[in-house]
Amino acid sequence: MAETLGDRIRMHRARLKLSQTELGKRVGLSTNSVSAIEAGQDPKASRLKKIAKVLGVSTDYLLGMDESDSEFLPAAVA
Repeated sequence: MAETLGDRIRMHRARLKLSQTELGKRVGLSTNSVSAIEAGQDPKASRLKKIAKVLGVSTDYLLGMDESDSEFLPAAVA
């Protein structure tokens, strides 16, 4: 089965040992909103950009346009 946007966010959030609450705080979303995105709800482009920055990946990777996650961006530490 192909990975979804939510799967990729969940996987990289876990890699960084971030809870949904912590990711939400870093990008300005509630825990429920992060949960909804991971469950399949499409985020606004501006939120997706912030999520990618925090997770240290590109938006293209999260959207499935670039299958390689080998070029991690430095994860934002806040």
